[in-house]
Amino acid sequence: MSIENITGSILTEAEEQSRLVLKEADNRSRKIVEEAQHKAEKILADSAEKALEDANLVRSRRISVAELEVRKIRLGAKQDQIARCFDMALDRLSHMEEDEYLEFLTSSILKIGGKGGELLLNQKDRSSIGEKLVKKVNDSGGVGVLTLSEDTIRAKGGFLIRRGSMEINSTLETTINGIRESVTPDVVRALYD
Repeated sequence: MSIENITGSILTEAEEQSRLVLKEADNRSRKIVEEAQHKAEKILADSAEKALEDANLVRSRRISVAELEVRKIRLGAKQDQIARCFDMALDRLSHMEEDEYLEFLTSSILKIGGKGGELLLNQKDRSSIGEKLVKKVNDSGGVGVLTLSEDTIRAKGGFLIRRGSMEINSTLETTINGIRESVTPDVVRALYD
């Protein structure tokens, strides 16, 4: 065998090994690229799924916040309507016909009872019915001697009885506020049922 044949054989063998090494490297690189593509696709799918979950969570939270805000607005509107009902009741009481109003105040004073005292009214009531009210209460004999005070109160109506250092506040505002809690459920039923 000649040197040329040996060299040719070595070259052929080297070329074959080189081709096999290149083929194996090509296979490995394709495998690595495929694995990387699968990993990238999985990461993208996981990211898309996570993004969708996050978006759904954010949407759900925003809907919950909006629903809560709507409930607050509705509750506020209902509370405003209920307050208006009590304001209307106060207004109606303060604008009763004189005879009816005089009767109402007389019976309210007589329910309190006691030993008389000084009767305070708002300026309007003091001028229009003050003397009539004191006379009617005193003539009934139910509470001792009641006198009409020169002082007036700041109220839509009703009265205040002063007995020394003690005061009995029966203004219309106090009366309405006193029954407000107990009648609010009835008002709610009347308005919303």
